[in-house]
Amino acid sequence: MLSHSEKVSSGKELPRPAYFCGRGSGNFSWRPIVIKAWIFFLTLLQRTEAGIGASVTGMGKPLKYRLAMPPTPRTTASHLQLWAKSPPNGEGDGYPLLPHLLDVAAVASQLQQTIPCPVPLPCSPAWVSALVGFHDLGKATPGFQQKLGRRCVSGFPRFPAGAPDRHDASTLPLLVKQLEERLGLPGRDAKHFAAAVAAHHGHPINAVGASDACRSAKHLEAPWHEAHKQLFNDVLEGVGTNELPELPPKGAQRAAFLQWLMGLTTVSDWIGSSEDVCRWDRLEGWGDNPVKWFTESQQLAVAALSAVGLDPAALRTTACGEDAIAMALGGMNPRPLQQTMAHVVEELKGCRGPGLVVVEAPMGEGKTEAGFGCAVGRRGLYVAMPSQATSNALMGRTAQFLERAHHSAKLALAHGAGGPAIAARRLHEVGLGTADSAVKAGWWFHGSKRSLLCPQGIGTVDQALIGVLNARHGFVRLFGLTGRTVILDEVHAYDAYTGGLIERLVSWLQQLGCRVVLMSATLPSKRRNGILRAWAEKEDDRVPSGPYPRISWASPGSIQSLSFPASRHQRLLVRGIDPDEVATRAITMAKAGARVLLVVNTVARAQTLYRAITGVERTLFHARFPMNQRIEIENKVLRQFGPAGETSAGHVLVATQVAEQSLDIDMDVLITDPAPVDLVLQRAGRIHRHDRQRPNGFQDSVVLVAGLDQEVSPAALSTIYDRWLVLRSHAWLKKHPKLELPEDIDLAVQQVYGDWEPPAPERELEDALAGALPEHEKDEKRMGDQSRQAGLPEPRNWTINDQKTQLIDDDEAESGAIPFGTRLGQPSLTVIPVFPADCECLAERTPDLAGRWLRISHQGLIRAIHNVQPPAKWSTCSGLGHHKALLLDADGVFRDQNRQRMACLDRELGLVID
Repeated sequence: MLSHSEKVSSGKELPRPAYFCGRGSGNFSWRPIVIKAWIFFLTLLQRTEAGIGASVTGMGKPLKYRLAMPPTPRTTASHLQLWAKSPPNGEGDGYPLLPHLLDVAAVASQLQQTIPCPVPLPCSPAWVSALVGFHDLGKATPGFQQKLGRRCVSGFPRFPAGAPDRHDASTLPLLVKQLEERLGLPGRDAKHFAAAVAAHHGHPINAVGASDACRSAKHLEAPWHEAHKQLFNDVLEGVGTNELPELPPKGAQRAAFLQWLMGLTTVSDWIGSSEDVCRWDRLEGWGDNPVKWFTESQQLAVAALSAVGLDPAALRTTACGEDAIAMALGGMNPRPLQQTMAHVVEELKGCRGPGLVVVEAPMGEGKTEAGFGCAVGRRGLYVAMPSQATSNALMGRTAQFLERAHHSAKLALAHGAGGPAIAARRLHEVGLGTADSAVKAGWWFHGSKRSLLCPQGIGTVDQALIGVLNARHGFVRLFGLTGRTVILDEVHAYDAYTGGLIERLVSWLQQLGCRVVLMSATLPSKRRNGILRAWAEKEDDRVPSGPYPRISWASPGSIQSLSFPASRHQRLLVRGIDPDEVATRAITMAKAGARVLLVVNTVARAQTLYRAITGVERTLFHARFPMNQRIEIENKVLRQFGPAGETSAGHVLVATQVAEQSLDIDMDVLITDPAPVDLVLQRAGRIHRHDRQRPNGFQDSVVLVAGLDQEVSPAALSTIYDRWLVLRSHAWLKKHPKLELPEDIDLAVQQVYGDWEPPAPERELEDALAGALPEHEKDEKRMGDQSRQAGLPEPRNWTINDQKTQLIDDDEAESGAIPFGTRLGQPSLTVIPVFPADCECLAERTPDLAGRWLRISHQGLIRAIHNVQPPAKWSTCSGLGHHKALLLDADGVFRDQNRQRMACLDRELGLVID
């Protein structure tokens, strides 16, 4: 390809005006005059605030931009000697800095088409690409350049020993200087742009104490500043832009743009640094031509983005809402809820903004497929579930929907025990994931930072919530969710802390152009109305709300609600049972042929009851099994008690809350520990769920609540839940022994969580409620305050300077191992059980070990594990380093430093803590 000067001499290109020629080819006597004229002209424009627009087209919309100052002609080529990436073999020169900047800018130019800016773009797409390219300007500093072992570079002073090498921190002042001095950008705007692109290592620089690098970068010698000018000019020329960038107005739009720009820069850097774009074979004879290099890099970027699954392919569109629901159902007849959702989807088409949908309906009405229908025609889908178990259980249905709605979808399983390998295994279970199927595992989207970048995903709500925490690379998660349909299921299951974070996430998703679907059995009216009003930006208290079950939806300035008839009606009989007789009654009912679901609140109680149940078939299901075994148990439970369940004889399923949500099993009777009324009814959704022949004596749906016969049960007082809510739930259930579902689901929640008072309570209950109320109010206030402290400010109040100084680790934020993660409670720890034989060949057993992990919250056991030395090379094995090793002897026993037995891993019981 000819250089610009060669094209001019050959007549193949007309000469550009000298003030656009940043490369100084020839002597032009008019240059100083033209430059001075431009400076005078632009100064006059700025003073009068008149502004002259150069009409360009970007992202499909006509835009207006002010003309920028002309680039400075090149006076030296010293900046071309600076490196950015280490050589593959560690020897020789590194990958040059300018090609790297152009590579990343090229990826950004293409990635904007896949994940467009969620707000009106304030500057051209080309300028956004150039800004992203400037992300590593701080590598043009002596501290970074000497990392390759060099002591100097021709044309630059000798590198001082110990110079700061934080190139991301150095980028901040260097880019501000270029934007201010070269383009005349206002200082505050320049700092916002620079802070966003310099944050590509995970956090805005102003929050991570990098003052030494910032200060050092400001006081470099003249050759370095000349290099920065030349790099700045060359990136602009390569990208092909020459106007002034602008920021959106202050407030929510600016916040959304900067979050998007931070994510765009980071992901573009990851892909631009990959072997698919960072091609060393291109360096020979690249001709010092940034335009040519950028053009070729764009072609490589298109292929690289397609290879990893980030090409701009959305879910199929449909002509109307009915067709969208039909695609979600895949041939099944729509139920009333789904028919109503078809109307809502049609209404949302004409709304300004993407819309918020709140679905309140009992179990088994088809909420999931209705939510899928909301995703048709959108950029992508993320289904956020309460737990890993519920995510795993729903993955097959999600993949089958995507097979109908997408010609070639990559799907991610986004949670701590997920990842591409587990996703591929799950896909194979439903006949997908093969080379020729429409849905495959997204292999590039591994690890906590990348999982939400996959356009189609299912996982835990925690992965999305990290985006609004003070977590490293949290903005990458928000970037990945931009423009997608985000379904948050079982939203009633969260406490005030996590619920507060969900509300903050919803406010950010609105600004990021997402369609949000909240699904629940029912919500307290105060919480539902607050979310709808916030989305609609309505201050008044009047929120339309039809009878239960219902769908409500909001768009800016509008809130609407529609009710529909339930497809399934059920009479539920609520009885009490002595907590000490639970095991005996379960055995008796199983011997009578019943499938008994026994849900208790702690793993220790589940293990105790399981051991006490003898003489009948039984299964134990809780969260303290190694993950690979837990998945096996979950699959077994679905085979036994799912819609086509194999078990017809009596059986007792002893479970914790893992059986409470989104598990499609059908049991004959429920025995449950005390819990808030909405969770008791959620557990009741697992009995008489499908049409099936019932054993004699179990034709009625019966729930037995431990301690309900007592005025104030010790079981209710010692519950893991809020005592005040459990006592009110107990009192309400005692007054309503016969429930008509679904109508009474809403009645129970609105009264227990509202102003209902137990009629004529006995003195013991009255005293217990009075004693529990102050603690309840204190806890609610504490959790609300902590969620506001942990989460990002509302978009309208957020600035890039709001980041806190204490960074949160991504994995720990999800696990609950630290304060201000996604959940409250005692710190927990993820561990991997390791037997002596595993230590002998750790590297070979790593894939198996990584699948064994489990989470513990027993504080004494956590302390003991921290004090035990892990196996040699533990931290260097991929997939193991961010877990702790639970070192067991050949019998599965863990002992502390003093050789005291603390826990035992039992094949049948899981991890038993002594």
